[in-house]
Amino acid sequence: MTKPGRLAIVLLAVLLWCASAGQAADPATEPSGEVVVLAAASLTAAFGDVALHIRDIHPGMTIVYNFAGSQALRTQLEQGASADVFASADDVQMRRAVEGGLIAGAPQVFVRNTLVVIVPADNPGRVASFRDLAKGGLKLALAGPQVPVGRYSRAAVQAARGEYGSDFAARVLGNLVSEEPSVRQVLVKVRLGEADAGIVYASDVSGNILQDVSAIPIPRTYNQLAGYSIAVTRAAQNAPAAAAFIRYLMSAPGQAALVTHGFIAVAQ
Repeated sequence: MTKPGRLAIVLLAVLLWCASAGQAADPATEPSGEVVVLAAASLTAAFGDVALHIRDIHPGMTIVYNFAGSQALRTQLEQGASADVFASADDVQMRRAVEGGLIAGAPQVFVRNTLVVIVPADNPGRVASFRDLAKGGLKLALAGPQVPVGRYSRAAVQAARGEYGSDFAARVLGNLVSEEPSVRQVLVKVRLGEADAGIVYASDVSGNILQDVSAIPIPRTYNQLAGYSIAVTRAAQNAPAAAAFIRYLMSAPGQAALVTHGFIAVAQ
């Protein structure tokens, strides 16, 4: 679907949802106030749009974001950071947050993502396929293994050993020149030409970024389907508004807004 087509779907979904929400709105229960959201770095652009849509639906709500690697955000929660919502790029960090008593209720998967290889626009490493990440002398940037996209990236490399050779993963990881704390930092390394290639989420490669990098698909057989999970935190200062934020993400217009940024909707 073309970008204008996706935008039209988002606008229609928002208008219909606003109309139905407006008919049932009750000032006594209308969510309002500040909502602090700790969110995976790969959600930065999409959640920016989400905040604008929610402002139209719930004008009394103000969304404040803190974007970083999911593992860093979970650590912030453990150290007492004030937050109403935690949105993780995988279930590992969310599960650890649950086990640490930091989450209220049951987390839910609200969107999905896949991986792509990125290279600078001039492609100095002459990378044409996923297999080329094992080329000798290539400078590769990945997120660290504790970061969700870093874990997914390594899983994709390991999954390809059957076809590309038992030493494929060792050769790819032997090309590492940096391990970054978030997917955004991998993107920066490649955009600046400090790495010949990197692995990021498909949703990260859009808009103006395509002027600086090119995306190379990872075969579906080896690619990883990332599930993003979200929950209200146990220490939430504004639980009603936090719940409204999550409800919007799970709604048809919320899912449509995420899809326009390259994410994959969860089943309705």
